[in-house]
Amino acid sequence: MSKVKKIMPWVPVWAIIVASILVSFEYGKVPPAAPSMIEVLGISYTTQGLLMTMFSIAAVVMGLIGGTMIDRLGARKVVSVALALTIVGNVVGLFWTSDAGLLVTRVLEGLGYGATMTAGPGVIAAWYEPKKRGLANGVWGANVGVGMMICTMSATPIMESSGWSGMWIFGLVGAILAFLLVAIFVCMPPEGERKDAMDLPPATDADKSHGVLWGYLAPLPVLAAVMFFLVGGATDAFNAFTITYLNLELGEAESMANMTATIASFGLLVGAVIMGFLFAKVRDKGMVLLVNIALCAIALFAWFNLDLSPEMMCVVGFFVGCFLGAAPTAFFAVAPMAARSPGTIGAATGMVVLGQNAGTLLIPTVVGMILDAAGYGAAAMFMGGISVAAALICIAFRALYKKHVAVTPEAQ
Repeated sequence: MSKVKKIMPWVPVWAIIVASILVSFEYGKVPPAAPSMIEVLGISYTTQGLLMTMFSIAAVVMGLIGGTMIDRLGARKVVSVALALTIVGNVVGLFWTSDAGLLVTRVLEGLGYGATMTAGPGVIAAWYEPKKRGLANGVWGANVGVGMMICTMSATPIMESSGWSGMWIFGLVGAILAFLLVAIFVCMPPEGERKDAMDLPPATDADKSHGVLWGYLAPLPVLAAVMFFLVGGATDAFNAFTITYLNLELGEAESMANMTATIASFGLLVGAVIMGFLFAKVRDKGMVLLVNIALCAIALFAWFNLDLSPEMMCVVGFFVGCFLGAAPTAFFAVAPMAARSPGTIGAATGMVVLGQNAGTLLIPTVVGMILDAAGYGAAAMFMGGISVAAALICIAFRALYKKHVAVTPEAQ
């Protein structure tokens, strides 16, 4: 019996999940460190924004090229190398503190993040059959949120004792632990025992004759990526501007606005876990996704038009968070199921991750421009409107997905 066969499925699955939470510290370390970096290093607000942008661009690129690399070389090799580069970038960034140095090292840090996020859904799908993925997919959908919460809660004592460099060391520790988890524990089951084959039509000899783009440009992953771009981007805008709306537009105290945002963030986590179980149990996954996107649209149309008591805004914020938090879990869960064949799962997931990161880069910026020009009512119309567009795309996705799984009874 091979070593792989002796491994319990939960070991590699939860290793990649915990690694994704740890590497997300690299994403979340900049906002709390920014005031110290501005004071000590003299960076500008523009550079602060670019520190996030360069990280996200690197994650997008890694999601694209990493998908095919994972399909060909395996998740452990690709993600381990990418996380090693993240560690190098983090260490160098502690000493190369010019604007150029910080931006270059942020690119290196983003590579490990992008590779981990691309590999995770495929590892989960390979080890767990569809009906047993609920908890794993639910926590995966909330991984960045959990990592951000840990990072934010840890920031105050770290910043008080060691400033921005303390947050960089905090991110470095997370990256090292993520690297060790992936290098030691993440692996794939033997080819004949992979559970992701239950989601997909059988591979054929003709599949191997296609070029690299064949896996990326499959209709279902492309549609899922566009939906994730729209709904995920609107969710990022909700997260980015909620505190400002509550504090400046509605006149709530800053502490109360922060509490409402925290409760909404908790709702994101609750929604993600619930969707994980729901998506694993319900046969018509396209309908589940459609209903969730419709609820997201209603919530986004309403949120920046509400003027309730602070207590009621907390309650509503929790449910809005639940709706918005469920969507990423569904998109990540469907990515392996939407691939053309078992050999293109990494490419399909890479396309979905591209949609997620592109939305993070672009949609909040557009919403910010709308806020400057026309206010929160117009921003709500835009955010709700693009979610309606995603719902219309989901109708086409559902029809195609039904045809896709018709030849794979286990996936239904």
